[in-house]
Amino acid sequence: MSTRSARFARFHPKAWGLWLLAALAPAVLTQNPFYLLVVILAAGVNYRSLGRESVTAQHWGTFLRIGLALVLFSLLFNVLTANVGDTPLFTLPALRWAITSPDQQPAVIQIGGTVTLEGLVYSLTSALGLMAVLTVFATFNTLVDHYQLLRSTPRFLYQSAIVASIAVTFVPQMVVAQREIREAQALRGHRFRGIRDLPPLFIALLTEGLERSITLAESMDARGFGGQPSEHPGRQELLLKSIIALALTILASGAFAVSYFPDKTVGRMTMGAGGLMLVAALWMVGQNVHRSRYRRDQWLPRDTLVAAASTVTALVILAAWLAQRAALVFYPYPRLHWPVFNPLVGLALLLIAMPALAARLAPEQVGSQEY
Repeated sequence: MSTRSARFARFHPKAWGLWLLAALAPAVLTQNPFYLLVVILAAGVNYRSLGRESVTAQHWGTFLRIGLALVLFSLLFNVLTANVGDTPLFTLPALRWAITSPDQQPAVIQIGGTVTLEGLVYSLTSALGLMAVLTVFATFNTLVDHYQLLRSTPRFLYQSAIVASIAVTFVPQMVVAQREIREAQALRGHRFRGIRDLPPLFIALLTEGLERSITLAESMDARGFGGQPSEHPGRQELLLKSIIALALTILASGAFAVSYFPDKTVGRMTMGAGGLMLVAALWMVGQNVHRSRYRRDQWLPRDTLVAAASTVTALVILAAWLAQRAALVFYPYPRLHWPVFNPLVGLALLLIAMPALAARLAPEQVGSQEY
């Protein structure tokens, strides 16, 4: 890996993984606009303060702008189709289509009509939720080192981790290839004139993508990817598959007992036994995977800060979801009312900005690092 800023590379990938889970939890579980604004603000602080020196910041900035366009389209679509609420604002020309459902019940699809304040607020809240998810993923993909993240995955997930890493890095690599092609075309005197110039660009992108795929496949084959991880693959692999199948069967039996029998103790104990058996089987699979490292990732105090803050955020959101779910789920119908805002939950969501603060609290660790 080339030399890059420690503000980007020196955070441990596991700390970023905990941060992603903690930041996605409120973005997915809550529809409260106040909480969603805090999540967007905190993730945006990390993106702006730490992502400037990342090589992928420019590419994910482009996708954020595309995501913003999708958010605006979603907002417009929801406003035009959500015609319920007690506070009408204005009326637009309506287009209606009558359809018949499979159970022969008539239904009407309408675009336009009366636009209500409740429908507008609900559309804004849905758009904020989508923007929060996009901002969190853009921040994570900009700041995490995907190759370090790949090396940090459990050994029994090495094949899935390879596939996930390829999927995550495909879009940034495609954007890089598109920029290189456009620069090459500009050097040859080509000027982009509109839609008719897109086919040559797509053909070049397709060719570049195929070449990179072949190169990746050759490099993975040269490193032995897909080979048998154990010295006795037949007997041991069959035993492990049998244990995993048995563990899943026990888990399913315990879940059935918990769902359909009054006494849930036996079902829970069965689920626990199946879970332990599955963990043991996966650990045995990981022992057969041999992995070599040139240098292990260091866990620094700043990583502890990020991990602790992420854990606190996740626990507070989970506790609020279990204890007072109505405070997280905002529903403006039938008449608009103010969303509930819990200061404790708001402070916990502010901890999503801990990576930016941790980088400031440890200036002596800012420098360069080579791998």
